[in-house]
Amino acid sequence: METGMVLVVVCFLAFFSKSLSFQQELTEIKMEGLREEVRNLTQRLQQLNTTLQKEKTGHIMFYAVIRGKSITYNVDTILVFETVIVNRGGLYNQYDGVFVADRKGMYMFSWTVSTSSSNWIVTELVVENQIISTAGVQNSGGGHPSGSMTAFCRMEMGDHAWIRSTGRTSSHVLYSNDNYPQSSFLGLLIYSE
Repeated sequence: METGMVLVVVCFLAFFSKSLSFQQELTEIKMEGLREEVRNLTQRLQQLNTTLQKEKTGHIMFYAVIRGKSITYNVDTILVFETVIVNRGGLYNQYDGVFVADRKGMYMFSWTVSTSSSNWIVTELVVENQIISTAGVQNSGGGHPSGSMTAFCRMEMGDHAWIRSTGRTSSHVLYSNDNYPQSSFLGLLIYSE
């Protein structure tokens, strides 16, 4: 009987040992799965954090004006709004008058042009050589009238946008002074894609 009891105890210990070994393997498999899930969640959290940081600092907008000038432009000349008031993202170039999109998305542009005496000025928003919209004014009654336009357009990363003179005649007179309506150019990213 003692031999039988020893045999039962040995069998029980062997079974218990295998059961513990199986449970340890199962626990190790579960732990590895949990570690993998934690790694994935950590990676996704870092990506989300990066996206939120971009959103916080990634506002794209500019506003620039032309101050204290009367300029005569030929047809198809880019207007340079050289006095930058706001340039979040640094994507508007005050030296050549061109905005460069740093991401794909929907953008809004608005511009105002003024003239004087019996002059006129007609301008257009151009994105990658495609005319998006036109604005202008002809002065027949004196003073300093202004023409404005707001336009929306989709831009790809690296696309260029600018305001240029257009129309039938070779001269467009832009008048901009601190005491009168200023000619200005504004752009901003509405949403990125």
